[in-house]
This record gives sequence, structure tokens and C-alpha cells, in this order.
Amino acid sequence: MMQINLLTELVFPALWILFFPGIFFITFLALLWEWMDRKVYARLQNRMGPLHTGWRGILQPLADFLKLVGKEDLTPKRADKRSFAAVPVIMLILSILLCMFLPIVDLNPAPGVQGILSFEGDLLIVLFISTLMAILIVLGGYFSSSPYAQTGAARTGMLLISFEIPLIIALITPAILTGSLSISTIMNTMLGTGGGSGLSLAYGWLLIIPFIVYIISLQAELERIPFDVSHAETEIVHGWQVEYSGKKLAMIHMAEDILLVFGAGMATTLFLGGPFLLELIPLPIFQEFGLFMASNWFGALYYTLVFMFKSALVILVLANMRTLFARWRIDQIVRAGWKVMVPIALFNMLLIQIVLNLVFPAIGVV
Repeated sequence: MMQINLLTELVFPALWILFFPGIFFITFLALLWEWMDRKVYARLQNRMGPLHTGWRGILQPLADFLKLVGKEDLTPKRADKRSFAAVPVIMLILSILLCMFLPIVDLNPAPGVQGILSFEGDLLIVLFISTLMAILIVLGGYFSSSPYAQTGAARTGMLLISFEIPLIIALITPAILTGSLSISTIMNTMLGTGGGSGLSLAYGWLLIIPFIVYIISLQAELERIPFDVSHAETEIVHGWQVEYSGKKLAMIHMAEDILLVFGAGMATTLFLGGPFLLELIPLPIFQEFGLFMASNWFGALYYTLVFMFKSALVILVLANMRTLFARWRIDQIVRAGWKVMVPIALFNMLLIQIVLNLVFPAIGVV
């Protein structure tokens, strides 16, 4: 019995962290989402995108990563060498750590689907780490001691400061609705999958504006078109990343892909119902299906596929945004962040407080 308990307490968590739904699975998703993003982006522009490496070019992101790993790794003479080398490593570690909070499959004995590192207050940790990532990117440019990299870092700082606040407000909104700061608890409470009855459908419309704000802010936080002014090749020669090469650049690109996994995963978890789909339909047959999946080992496959499907929909939205818009100037980005996104996010938070405390009690909605 002691050996079985030791196996359960040590080996299984290690397998979760290393393989599924941990580092290996997160890396797989990062490469898959990069391929999908590049493929959709290309097709919307009447191009083919990745084509020859693997089936329909699906192995091209992996080939690009391995190619960069094999390239010569250079460090500028005037750079702060230790800090310069530490930035890509810390970025990769923090990006993987963020994905550990995503509730993809049911791994814990607690009711409802939990993330590997789920605990009360983990949403605050996630917000702190995401802000730390923004600071790290700015420092990465300044440690390079290159005028192009420092210009890109300055632009990155203005960009991330402008959209970090609406992003945080958008993520806090579901927490206000559920009264919890745990990502897994927020999702399970809203859906009624953690042993409770779930929130009324009347609450759903309150999440529409935060979802839109989050998607736009996520595009900016990932420095994707139209918010890619911080590494514009035509202006500042790839911005804050210009001096990184070889293994360092490979780790930066992998960290960016993993952050895409995290960003899409958070949208799926807090706004799109997480890894639940059919069991959300209010019919007895689907409720029985949900109970059946929750009590069987192959329910993990179902939850994972649903989570991937919803995340893929978010990737498609982000890829369409890349196609539809041209690059904004930095002054346009800052103005949009502070004069448009922040007021909308704050107004929606005020609206939610009014609805929760005045409107719903008056009409009897619980």
C-alpha cells in the first residue's frame, strides 16, 4: 500500500508535468498552433504557406526550430552577456509555467477539471507572470546594447503597458462573476461542473465584451499584426530580437509559440467553457454522457480534443486579425490602448457590478 501511494504521489505527477498535459504536450501544441497560424494566414493571402516538410508542411515549425538550434550562437561585444543569455531561458521557463495552470483534463481528486498547478489565487500568479514576461522582453532589448534592439524594447514597453491593463481587467471579469481567483474554480463554477449548479445563462452576455477585449489585447501582448511595431523589419530590423541568434533565438520563438498556446487556452477556459462541450447541452442524455466521460480514463482524450478544438477556433480568429489589418504606428497603438480599450474594459466592469448588485436581485436572477 505504501508503494502504491508513493507511485501515485510522485510518479504520476512527474508524468503529468513532463508528458501530458505538461511540457511535451504543450510543446506539441505550440508547434501545431504555429503551423495552423502560418497556414491560415498564408491561405487568406492566396499563398500556400508551409508545404513540403511533413504532411502539408505540418513539420515545418519543428524543422525551423531545429535549424535555429544548429545555427551559430553570437553575442554582441557590448551586450551584458549573462543577462543577454538568461532572457531566452527565463522566457521559455515562464511560458511553460503559465500553461501548467490551464485546466485541460481531470488530473486531481477534486471535483471538476483542474490544472496541474491549480490552487486558489492562481489567477493572480498568472497575471503576475504575464506582466513579468513583458518586463523581461523590454530588458532583453536593452541587454543587447543595440540601438535597433533598444528602440524595439522601448516600443514594446509602450505597447505592453497600453494593453496589459485591459487584458488584466478582461481576465478579472469572470473572477468577479464567480467570486473566485482560481482559474479552474472559475471555469467549473460558471459551468456547474465542479459539484455546483453553475451560473444562470443570464450571466453569459456579460462576458461578450470582456472576451472581445481579451482577444484584441492578446494580439497586442503577443506582438502580432497589427501590433508588431516593436519588431518591424522594415523600420528597426526585427526590433528587440535583432541581436539574438542560434539557440537563444530558437528559445525565444518557442516561448512565443507557447505563449500563443497559453493565450488561446485562457480564452477557452474563462470564456468558451473549457474542455466541456456536449455535457453543456441541458438534456438528460448529454448530462449522462458528461458523467460517463468524467468517470472513465478515456474522458481525458475527449476533454483534450475539445480543448484543442476551442483553442484552434481562437487561433483562427487571431490569424484573421493578422490578415485584415496593416501595422499600426506606435502612437496609434498607445492611443487605442488607453483611450479605447481601457475605458471599455472599465465600463464593462462597472456594468457587471450594477447588474450583479441591482438588476439581477430585482428580477430574481441568481
